[in-house]
Amino acid sequence: MTSKTVRKISAQAVGFGLLLIALTFPVRSTRAQFGRTTAPISGGTGVSAQPKNAFQGMTGTYAAPHKTPDGRACIAVNPMTRAQIINPKIIDQIVIINNICGQSIKVQVCYGGSSDCIVVPLGGYQRIQRALGVGAGSASFRYEYRELY
Repeated sequence: MTSKTVRKISAQAVGFGLLLIALTFPVRSTRAQFGRTTAPISGGTGVSAQPKNAFQGMTGTYAAPHKTPDGRACIAVNPMTRAQIINPKIIDQIVIINNICGQSIKVQVCYGGSSDCIVVPLGGYQRIQRALGVGAGSASFRYEYRELY
């Protein structure tokens, strides 16, 4: 074997080794970048309720949601739609997020079954209205939200 062949084989072995090392690290999803989250809670406006999922997640998969001392959820999300003034066929899809606890909580709100999301940081006892998106002609939309830790 020539020294050129030995160098080529060595370079391939190093490349293969780096590939094996890269494959041993877990791939992080976009939801995992925030750490643990609570189980998603679904809602919507102008649509029927989504059927309950028959398959439950693994125990310990999700973090527990923030609660008040009497056991109520700290975060409530309510949907609202509003037609734009210039073109009433264009509908603003809005979510109103209410934090009834004294601690700051980050909430991720997404369209139902989508990765199109907004992240809203809430201070204690704060209520915020945010536009989730815009729809054409339909006043109904589904959303799901989760608390981020």
